[in-house]
Amino acid sequence: MEEEIEQLTRAIAHIPTAALYMSRARLLWRLQRHAAAMADFEKAAAMEGPGSGAAAALQMARDVLDYRNTDMLNP
Repeated sequence: MEEEIEQLTRAIAHIPTAALYMSRARLLWRLQRHAAAMADFEKAAAMEGPGSGAAAALQMARDVLDYRNTDMLNP
Protein backbone atom coordinates (compact mmCIF):
# COMPACT_ATOMS: atom_id res chain seq x y z
CA MET A 1 0.00 0.00 0.00
CA GLU A 2 2.87 2.38 0.69
CA GLU A 3 3.97 2.16 -2.93
CA GLU A 4 0.44 3.00 -4.09
CA ILE A 5 0.37 5.99 -1.75
CA GLU A 6 3.68 7.19 -3.17
CA GLN A 7 2.36 6.83 -6.73
CA LEU A 8 -0.75 8.80 -5.84
CA THR A 9 1.36 11.47 -4.15
CA ARG A 10 3.43 11.88 -7.32
CA ALA A 11 0.28 12.06 -9.43
CA ILE A 12 -1.23 14.67 -7.10
CA ALA A 13 1.96 16.74 -7.33
CA HIS A 14 1.64 16.66 -11.12
CA ILE A 15 -2.12 17.24 -11.50
CA PRO A 16 -4.17 17.37 -8.28
CA THR A 17 -7.71 16.04 -8.70
CA ALA A 18 -10.43 15.14 -6.25
CA ALA A 19 -10.35 11.52 -7.44
CA LEU A 20 -6.64 11.22 -6.65
CA TYR A 21 -7.11 12.77 -3.22
CA MET A 22 -10.00 10.39 -2.51
CA SER A 23 -7.98 7.35 -3.56
CA ARG A 24 -5.07 8.34 -1.36
CA ALA A 25 -7.39 9.18 1.54
CA ARG A 26 -8.97 5.71 1.40
CA LEU A 27 -5.56 4.04 1.50
CA LEU A 28 -4.39 6.25 4.35
CA TRP A 29 -7.58 5.50 6.28
CA ARG A 30 -7.01 1.75 5.88
CA LEU A 31 -3.53 2.23 7.34
CA GLN A 32 -5.09 4.12 10.27
CA ARG A 33 -3.32 7.33 9.33
CA HIS A 34 -6.50 9.24 10.06
CA ALA A 35 -5.12 12.79 10.19
CA ALA A 36 -3.55 12.50 6.75
CA ALA A 37 -6.68 10.81 5.38
CA MET A 38 -8.91 13.56 6.77
CA ALA A 39 -6.72 16.21 5.12
CA ASP A 40 -7.13 14.47 1.76
CA PHE A 41 -10.88 14.02 2.24
CA GLU A 42 -11.13 17.75 2.98
CA LYS A 43 -9.15 18.69 -0.15
CA ALA A 44 -11.32 16.44 -2.31
CA ALA A 45 -14.52 17.83 -0.77
CA ALA A 46 -13.32 21.40 -1.36
CA MET A 47 -12.72 20.56 -5.03
CA GLU A 48 -16.04 18.77 -5.56
CA GLY A 49 -18.25 20.93 -3.37
CA PRO A 50 -21.10 20.19 -0.99
CA GLY A 51 -23.33 17.25 -1.78
CA SER A 52 -20.49 15.39 -3.52
CA GLY A 53 -19.21 11.93 -2.78
CA ALA A 54 -16.09 13.46 -1.28
CA ALA A 55 -18.16 15.58 1.09
CA ALA A 56 -20.14 12.49 2.14
CA ALA A 57 -16.91 10.53 2.72
CA LEU A 58 -15.53 13.39 4.80
CA GLN A 59 -18.67 13.46 6.94
CA MET A 60 -18.60 9.68 7.42
CA ALA A 61 -14.96 9.83 8.49
CA ARG A 62 -15.80 12.58 10.98
CA ASP A 63 -18.68 10.51 12.33
CA VAL A 64 -16.41 7.50 12.84
CA LEU A 65 -13.83 9.58 14.70
CA ASP A 66 -16.51 11.28 16.81
CA TYR A 67 -18.22 8.03 17.85
CA ARG A 68 -18.27 7.38 21.58
CA ASN A 69 -20.02 4.53 23.35
CA THR A 70 -20.45 5.72 26.93
CA ASP A 71 -21.78 2.29 27.97
CA MET A 72 -18.30 0.85 27.46
CA LEU A 73 -16.45 3.46 29.51
CA ASN A 74 -15.40 2.71 33.06
CA PRO A 75 -16.41 5.34 35.61
